[in-house]
Amino acid sequence: MRTKLLAAALACAVLLTGCATVPTKGPIRSGSQEGLTPVRGGLGIEAQHPKVDAKPLPLVNGFLEAMSDSRAFDVAREYMTPDAAAAWKPESKISVYDQSSSQAVSQRTDGKVQLSAPLIGTIDERGSWTPAKPGQQVNFTFVLAKTSGQFRVANVPAGVFLGSNQLEPRLAPRALYFFNPAKTMLVPDPIYVPNSLPAGQSATQLIQELLKGPTSRLRSGAISIAPDGTTLAVSVPVDSGVATVALSDAAAALSESDRRLLAAQIVWTLRLITNRVRITVSGASLLPDSDVLSFSDFGSYDPSGQDGRLKDLYGVQKGKIQRIRGQDGAEDIGTTPLDNSVLYGSFAQSFAVNLRGDTGAIVTTAKDGRSVISSGSLDSEKKPADVQSTRTEGKVLRPSYDNENNLWYIDRADSAAPRLRMRTPDGKVTDVRANFGGASPLTLRMAPDGVRALLVMRSKAGATFVQTATVGTNVAKQVVLSQFRSLELPLTDITDASWNQLGILVAGKSAKGQPGRPWQVNVDGSQPRLIPGVSTQFDAIKLASNPSVDTLPVVQDSTGQLHWQGKDLNWVNMNDGDKGTPIDPVYPG
Repeated sequence: MRTKLLAAALACAVLLTGCATVPTKGPIRSGSQEGLTPVRGGLGIEAQHPKVDAKPLPLVNGFLEAMSDSRAFDVAREYMTPDAAAAWKPESKISVYDQSSSQAVSQRTDGKVQLSAPLIGTIDERGSWTPAKPGQQVNFTFVLAKTSGQFRVANVPAGVFLGSNQLEPRLAPRALYFFNPAKTMLVPDPIYVPNSLPAGQSATQLIQELLKGPTSRLRSGAISIAPDGTTLAVSVPVDSGVATVALSDAAAALSESDRRLLAAQIVWTLRLITNRVRITVSGASLLPDSDVLSFSDFGSYDPSGQDGRLKDLYGVQKGKIQRIRGQDGAEDIGTTPLDNSVLYGSFAQSFAVNLRGDTGAIVTTAKDGRSVISSGSLDSEKKPADVQSTRTEGKVLRPSYDNENNLWYIDRADSAAPRLRMRTPDGKVTDVRANFGGASPLTLRMAPDGVRALLVMRSKAGATFVQTATVGTNVAKQVVLSQFRSLELPLTDITDASWNQLGILVAGKSAKGQPGRPWQVNVDGSQPRLIPGVSTQFDAIKLASNPSVDTLPVVQDSTGQLHWQGKDLNWVNMNDGDKGTPIDPVYPG
């Protein structure tokens, strides 16, 4: 059944931008700058009143259609007995099921009506998406009773049941924006809202959710600048393209610098509704020197990073670090040894580049035979003493940088106790508490914000899977990796994963015997699909990408050859005259 769902998703896949999105069908996607494009709104089945003398099965089908229309829950309640209608809480949860089977809703011999279908995922009362585990089902028995001579539903569903064909017309993906602990970069927190709401109602709902703080997925790592108790004084009108956000007096206590940060949260959250926002506290502007704010006023907090070096491609070939040139077509394709770097003289097992493209880190071997991580400048000649080295233990995965120049790495990766560590720019190393549940980490990629981690894992049984997790602190002020969430992808033999402008890239197989391919998936695990323009001329083993909108996806195939995809979706193959010598591709991050 999930194979059929995947095929349907691929058939209707289109590229739209956005934060993490709703599964299986429709344009709910991750997008450039962690944002979203507006979704076509308001289409779908309009709630219809119950028909007179409706039999149980048609009545339940009508109820399911009516409950999918969030504008008309009162109409859906007409299908219920008075007691059931009063007790029903449709806002508590949405269970998204595969409606493609003709037997999803069936009449039982006892007169009851049964809903039995594969569960695709759930959306909680905040709007957060959780993918279903393989084999999960929606099973609900509708009990019918007569009210004034008409059949009505007498028991209370747990929230709303939504057929997957109603996701696109009913729900719009939106991101709330919070800050990393350093307050230097926004962190997107995806939720879903009805797409049929007028601009003012949609803006009101988004800001109300923003002021509640991060959802459970990010609560341990991301922070909101809004003081506790901050609310909307009134709803948010959108007049002549300007949204006016009137905050309660609680926000008046903020410092000038924090007021600007809160403004960034609000403007980024509303940017798909309008690019012009007025924010007030007690009738006065939140920022005294600014009346109407624009999205461009807060570009420095872009969660994908701002440095133009993010699109520069690097690699490791024969243990030597390289710059890979020619992606933009302005020069011949080839490699340039980074022989001016203090790292060039060491044999690199793997390579990471910081987001500014001026510092690198390699996993190498010290004179005593132990593995170390060495970091230093990439762009100028310096003395070996300028190399900063940290001893490691056991197998070491390729490190990853965040926007604060912190270097994250996992050593002991081949042991029963893998160790996650974070090294600050001044060389201080912190152990990050992480329970990998007995699985072995194969890949670690940190998001630029330093709050979100992406991992490829291998279970004790040998299966590979992808997880996201959140970096935060516990009550003892220890740094902790928690909120592990498996993406539940219908892929096998997963070999790599990386953040990109549309969410996450994954290299894996959709069926046994098939070659590995690059797949696009939303950050919540929804809507896996082959990337547009995918080639059948090579397989995919390793991936290189980052969240920058200008970064081109790069694939290393099983022969070690590189391929990158241009903005026209055509693929360019790299052959620098050393065919057969693998090049491990690396983008900053």
